[in-house]
Amino acid sequence: MAKDYLNKIAERGQLIVVSGPNGVGKRTVIRRYLKEHPNAITATTATTRDPREGETEGVEHFFLSELEFDRLVRTGQMLHYSFYQNRRYGTPKETVEQARNKGHNVIVDVDVMGAMKIRALCPDATLIFVMPPSWEELEARLRKRATNDEETIQKFLEMSKEDIVCAGQYDYIIVNDTVEKAVSRFAQIVHGNRYSKISMKSFLESYIEEEIVPLTDCC
Repeated sequence: MAKDYLNKIAERGQLIVVSGPNGVGKRTVIRRYLKEHPNAITATTATTRDPREGETEGVEHFFLSELEFDRLVRTGQMLHYSFYQNRRYGTPKETVEQARNKGHNVIVDVDVMGAMKIRALCPDATLIFVMPPSWEELEARLRKRATNDEETIQKFLEMSKEDIVCAGQYDYIIVNDTVEKAVSRFAQIVHGNRYSKISMKSFLESYIEEEIVPLTDCC
């Protein structure tokens, strides 16, 4: 008969935090990975703005009051948050943990500062930084966006310098030279990380309790 603790090897999903410069294509990589791996999901964010027509609570966002958002931040239950157009957006820790406990790998796309906040609150998170194959290619991708004027492009490039300098603080770095290769690298990291020391912590604790402790007690 299979031991109960063997189920702990794969019962809890991973928290995958992804960052990278504007224009590097990280969202494209994430979307392709999600399409190929239906067990993975993106985290649903919370916001203090009002719901728009057609939006559903818990689907597009969790719509919170300023007081409720403040409470989650104050009690360490908001993994990260930021301001956009005078409204706050963030990822509630509870919803991420619920999804992970159901076996889902949860992906959070966030900037460097947000990634460091998540690492502080969730030490078992896996941080992946997506790099461009070259500086010239990053600039070319930014210029392909019809919505980017020259001022915006230069702003993004300056921000990218700061982001790339911080890449060494991440667990893994992948280069997005082509989407196919980047998605393959991403998948290898997620699959291999399933059996890391941190991911196997629950299994190891149960194994020791059920297999090793009884032997020690008998001696």
